[in-house]
Amino acid sequence: MVILQQGDYVWLDLKTGREFDVPVGAVVKLCDSRQIQVLDDEGKEHWISPQNTNIKPMHPTSVHGVEDMIRLGDLNEAGILRNLLIRYNERVIYTNCGGKTYTGSILVAVNPYQLLPIYTPDQIRLYTNRKIGELPPHIFAIADNCYFNMQRNNKDQCCIIR
Repeated sequence: MVILQQGDYVWLDLKTGREFDVPVGAVVKLCDSRQIQVLDDEGKEHWISPQNTNIKPMHPTSVHGVEDMIRLGDLNEAGILRNLLIRYNERVIYTNCGGKTYTGSILVAVNPYQLLPIYTPDQIRLYTNRKIGELPPHIFAIADNCYFNMQRNNKDQCCIIR
C-alpha cells in the first residue's frame, strides 16, 4: 500500500483495455483513509481506494519535466509521453533524448501547430558555435553541431528529420 498526501504526484494505471494503455500522471487532491481523489493530466477526476495497486508514486523528475529525457527517473513510455506533454504545454517543443549517444544527438520535436518565435536571426546567433547541452534543446543546436563536425572532420554529416 502506498501512503500518499495531498499534492503528491502519482502514476495512475487505468487499464482501460485500449490498444495503447499507458499510465497517466495525476496529482492527489484529497486523501483520507477510505478514498483518494486524484486529478489526471487530462483534467479528469478519479476516486480510488488506498489499497488500489494501479497507483504508483511519480519520480520527482517526472513532475515538472526535464530538457534531456535521459534524466527522467521514470524512463518508460508513460514518463516520456508525460515529459513531452509538459514541455508542449509550456510551448517548449524541443526535447533532447539521451544527449550524445553512439548514433549522435537525438532531438525530439512536437509540432505545436502554431508559429513560435524560436526561428529568428537572434536564435541562430544564440546557438552558433555552442556545444550541444550548453543551451536548451533546439534544431539550431543540432544544425550548428553538424556544420562544426563537417568542418573539423572534413566529412559529410547527416541529419535525419522524420
